[in-house]
Amino acid sequence: PVLQTLTPSTPHITPATMNPLLFNPKIPQKLHSNRIGSRCPNSERGLTLMECLVALLMVSAILVAITPPIFLTVATRVQNRKADQAIQLAQGQIDRVRVLVEQGITPSNKQFLPQDSGTSNATEVPGPGGVAKKESSNQNCPGVTLETEPISFDQASEVDVDGDCNSDFLVQTFIAGQQQTLRGTELVPLVFRMGVRVYSISAQQNFGSLETKQASLQLTTGEGQQNQYPLAVMYTVLGRGDLAQSRNEYDCFLGGTNRDCD
Repeated sequence: PVLQTLTPSTPHITPATMNPLLFNPKIPQKLHSNRIGSRCPNSERGLTLMECLVALLMVSAILVAITPPIFLTVATRVQNRKADQAIQLAQGQIDRVRVLVEQGITPSNKQFLPQDSGTSNATEVPGPGGVAKKESSNQNCPGVTLETEPISFDQASEVDVDGDCNSDFLVQTFIAGQQQTLRGTELVPLVFRMGVRVYSISAQQNFGSLETKQASLQLTTGEGQQNQYPLAVMYTVLGRGDLAQSRNEYDCFLGGTNRDCD
């Protein structure tokens, strides 16, 4: 007899033996897709009103937190930039007079020196009480004074540093404690202490009550102390040291007791 291998019969899979809903031709295909898609979340679902409000609150809280530091940084940077310009302006005034002293002060050029304050201590000279003239890098600006003669020690000059015809600073220059020597028939300063104070233009609203100590460049969201205090303050001693009477006059300047001192 022929041996036959018996294997379990595998039933034939037909659409009828599977889920009748999926393969029933009488059911529209759209119903199949709805039933299958209903098991997955809808990716086109929008935000609810509550979610939008929460997002707005979070954004507002972040803006409130970062806005003050931004204003603080910008205002401080502007203040420091103006202070740097004021220092350069003050140094320029001192350098101008130093060149004049090194060339030799004579009766014909002593008029270009800052006015004597009449005191021996430059720090005691009060702040400016008004404006005497306007200076600018643009000579076509209205009101610009071309004269180089000094102004009163208790007055200031308006200075426009960028040539836009708008004043940026107030500059006060003066000398104190001068010791003079005879040149020809006139006395000329031989050694003296020079002072320069540079204020912001906004300080003119406080003429008559301006401070003389340098402003503190602290962190600020506004103008800080610019309306009351100078942005730059410089004091220096200038004099000739190559003349016969230089030693005697310098000793008098330092408060010596030489009998020739005035």
